[in-house]
Amino acid sequence: MRTRKLIVLLVTVSALVLAACSSPGGGGTSNAQGGLDCPTIRVIVPYSPGGGSDQQVRRLQPALEDALGKRLNVTYMEGGDGAVGWNALADAEPDGCTISNVVAPNIVNLSMGGDVGFKAADFEYIAWTEFSPNIIAVSKNAPYDSIEAFIDEAKSAPGGMTIAGVGDNGRLLMSEINKATGMELSYVPVSGGVGDIIFKVFGGHIDSAVSGFSLLDGDQLKPLVLSAPSDAFPDVPTFGEAGYPGVKLVTTWGFILPPETPDEIVQTWNEAVQQALEDPEVKKKYEEGAGFTVLHQNVDEARKYFEEQRKATRDAAAAMK
Repeated sequence: MRTRKLIVLLVTVSALVLAACSSPGGGGTSNAQGGLDCPTIRVIVPYSPGGGSDQQVRRLQPALEDALGKRLNVTYMEGGDGAVGWNALADAEPDGCTISNVVAPNIVNLSMGGDVGFKAADFEYIAWTEFSPNIIAVSKNAPYDSIEAFIDEAKSAPGGMTIAGVGDNGRLLMSEINKATGMELSYVPVSGGVGDIIFKVFGGHIDSAVSGFSLLDGDQLKPLVLSAPSDAFPDVPTFGEAGYPGVKLVTTWGFILPPETPDEIVQTWNEAVQQALEDPEVKKKYEEGAGFTVLHQNVDEARKYFEEQRKATRDAAAAMK
């Protein structure tokens, strides 16, 4: 009799242990994971800590970990305007255990520039999560309180004022701005990302910067003009409103998987991202942030958005020639 009770007790305890291991945060694969069999998940950030890509990943990380029941290991692989990180993703196993942050138009512009080891169209696009207008930002201490004052100063000394951006993508944005405004800003490429740009502009080493709202992290820089309207900055004009139409590109952040990742894994990741975006703490972060527009997309919409951004980037690059 005692033997039978002992067996029943052991079976019960084993069942409880297995249930705990298969629940979110446990060591096994739960329904929330949708078949992701990963001890941990590596998230590649192809730019430096503190920049727009890092900010996007960190905003979503806790909620993604809850949705997947897995720890996310954020790995910074900066260099080559993002090429180092995206090449690492291209070489990763398509098992859902490695993903990367992605930025448009950066990845499109980089992929158009020749052989960089990958093709932007080959990745599996999970979802784009947010976008912001591109802005010209200057130090809070700069003497320019309007885009008109900035442009007047730049035109008084052609080539004498500097503007920083992220690699070749920043050069594309600067060229779009120069063409629309008639300025001749001198470009300073920074391959590490926005995190490396902010302190250089705030410290007065570079006159200005062009990128998305991630430039405003830390409240060290101020926006002078936007490439698209934003409710977060109703008093900051767009280029069109300031009398300079033709600046239209925005910056968008999302997540991608290696090429040829199975559809069911891409779908699992998309569902986790959408769940994370609905998390109350995540919503609060976006509401208190610098005015990012949150995107909710299924897998097909994410691919369509990539194609739209690729066309817009190619059109902008062709117009600069």
